[in-house]
Amino acid sequence: MPPHISTENAKKQELPGSDSFRYTHLLYLNDLHRDFGAVRLNIEALKAFSDSITVGQRHELSAEREAEKLWLAQGGFESGLPNPWGSNLWKNLEYINYEHLKIASAFELHLKSRLLERNYVLHEIDGRLSDYKSLEMQQRTRPIEKGELFAIRPYHSDGKQNYLPGLRQGSLRFSLLTKRPAYRAVLGLADQEIDIIEDYRLLRNQIHFPGDIFESPNIRAFGRPIVEFLSAFINAELINRSNLLIVQHKMNYRPIARLT
Repeated sequence: MPPHISTENAKKQELPGSDSFRYTHLLYLNDLHRDFGAVRLNIEALKAFSDSITVGQRHELSAEREAEKLWLAQGGFESGLPNPWGSNLWKNLEYINYEHLKIASAFELHLKSRLLERNYVLHEIDGRLSDYKSLEMQQRTRPIEKGELFAIRPYHSDGKQNYLPGLRQGSLRFSLLTKRPAYRAVLGLADQEIDIIEDYRLLRNQIHFPGDIFESPNIRAFGRPIVEFLSAFINAELINRSNLLIVQHKMNYRPIARLT
């Protein structure tokens, strides 16, 4: 049983032998384990967001940018005044590919949390098993509901663990969630939000080939510092929703503090 779910709620769910399930396959057992998994994905996403300079040092970055604006208004280098760039602005520039990796990874985790909470399968379906071949093909273009998986086979025991046949170890590719219309349609996000997330997915890939320039048109179209979008998104979509689920299921997580 996941350690952060109260024993009181576990008893209500009547889950004898739940500790003998393959851990990630418990995500599809019932609403309690589904929502615990969704919260846990959001918490991991929040760690990645907070570890970025863009989000984690947002106040320091803002102060340094304001100092830079004042310096430029005073004439910049021609003024003879020292360059006011602080360590966070330099780090944000030097580690920009790593920044994009962290932010994109956080978004990927959150999108998967949204799918899970809506009863869709996060695991890749194993088309090598004949019963699942059709479902695996369909998963390439649309999300598969949990009920479709159980309609083929329920939980099966290998003598040591209960597991769901037809699930591979890997999870859905990030690009499916941001590019395929059927996936985008079930996420419950505005097109602008998903388009910005798609920009970050593409920016993340630059870490493989540093130096290439990607225009990120959707981030640029936001028109304000992107940290404003990130902070509002984190508060509304990760933190608020997770706190509701924590209270609903009486999970042993403390409420998550909002960004200020």
